[in-house]
Amino acid sequence: MSTTPVLYMREKPRRYYVPRRVIFVILGFFGMFNVHALRVNLSVAIVAMVNNTGTESGNTSHVEDSCPDLRNEDNGITIARQTKGEQFNWDAQTKGMVISSFFYAYFITVLTGGYLAKKFGAKRVYGSGIILTSVLTLLTPVTVRWGIVPFIVIRALEGIGEGLSYPAMNTMIGRWAPQLERSRISAAVYSGSAIGTVVSLTVSGWLCETDFLGGWPAVFYVFGFIGCIWWVFWIIFISETPEDHPSISEEEISLYYQTEDDRVAHMSIDVPWRKILTSVPMFGLLIGHVGSYFGITILMIEIPAYLNSVLHFSVQSAGLITGLPTILEAIGGMSSSFIADKLISSRMLTVTTVRKIFNSISMYGSSVFLLGITASGCMPTVIIALYALLMYVNGFKLSGFNVNHIDMCPPLAGILFGLTNGIASLTGVIAPTMVGAFTQSGNTRANWNQVFYVTAGVYFVAATVYNFLASAEPQKWNSNKESAKKGKAVDSMI
Repeated sequence: MSTTPVLYMREKPRRYYVPRRVIFVILGFFGMFNVHALRVNLSVAIVAMVNNTGTESGNTSHVEDSCPDLRNEDNGITIARQTKGEQFNWDAQTKGMVISSFFYAYFITVLTGGYLAKKFGAKRVYGSGIILTSVLTLLTPVTVRWGIVPFIVIRALEGIGEGLSYPAMNTMIGRWAPQLERSRISAAVYSGSAIGTVVSLTVSGWLCETDFLGGWPAVFYVFGFIGCIWWVFWIIFISETPEDHPSISEEEISLYYQTEDDRVAHMSIDVPWRKILTSVPMFGLLIGHVGSYFGITILMIEIPAYLNSVLHFSVQSAGLITGLPTILEAIGGMSSSFIADKLISSRMLTVTTVRKIFNSISMYGSSVFLLGITASGCMPTVIIALYALLMYVNGFKLSGFNVNHIDMCPPLAGILFGLTNGIASLTGVIAPTMVGAFTQSGNTRANWNQVFYVTAGVYFVAATVYNFLASAEPQKWNSNKESAKKGKAVDSMI
């Protein structure tokens, strides 16, 4: 099998030619937008779906509180929510079952997503995962009325669909991103997840308070419909590889064969599982991924509870405060990617050094800002500012460990990402359990500080292990000898 494209005659590009990798970035961005919008919309919708008066009226406990209640002094930011739509008498345990069902099922396919992308095609797997989740989301309002068991089943199936997304997209980036543009393209695509999160959190809250499509059901109808529309564009305009695209220019396709690393990215190689599982750099990458996933789980899932129970923000305000800084995360990811690619292309630093620098800024920086939050007492303005800065530096991970899988072995990037992300996703169960243990005696500032101390420690340890063990150099198992020889033979004939 040829490792370089056959230079057949292509149609000359039009005067206003749009690079096909730009189209890939745009649709990849909106794909990740949908992945996270469909994932987090339930966190807002379920508040409107549950009749808290009926389920919590007899569950009042005394909670020691060291922060004053400033809800009457926030200039109207905290307001009473009047949600629309039918409500259900679900207790906290039932709600927990619904939410956790997604992550348990997600774990299954995130481990196998890279293999499926390699076997059936990353474009097909990525698109199939999102269209499956979108259709199931459209069916959610009907399914909920059938009972809690069908609701849990459909939510688990959504987790299966979403688990395919990251490994498949990493495979696509490995093929569509030339080495010297890899940080920028990866950051641009994955920043869609941050924008999808903030849009979903804010729009879902607004939809729940309107009569549009019945209140909370509109959340599922709107985002499910958007996902279906995106899928149509993905199928029409994206090809599996640049070489497969019918209208790509020869000038653009030549960008994918400038370096040996680019050439290897387009090889089809066997998966050397034993070498991968015993690789020291792979272990360092795994620890970095686990630490980052643990931290973001605390930041995105548990911070709203802290803002509500300790600082007394309303649920709506807490969701807004949690969601808006994800825009800063996207900005941090994009700004760092341009600097990272510049450093790599100038050869001022090795790729490994660049990855470790930006990963350190992300994880050590997050650790420092978390400690700052614990030292800020009951000053909500300071805490919100520190949280915003934390999310900004957290975006630097997109030029750190997040793209490291592609550096190590472009042809197997999806499989490598699926392996580390699958193991890391288990922290989606561990982190909330830890928070529950620390706050069992009450949602006090002291108890929440313990949560932040542990999270800061996890960030610090994970970053340190990554810096000592990880590598962005192509690994010895990057390609088999037969593929490499074949590639050189083809090069000599062209």
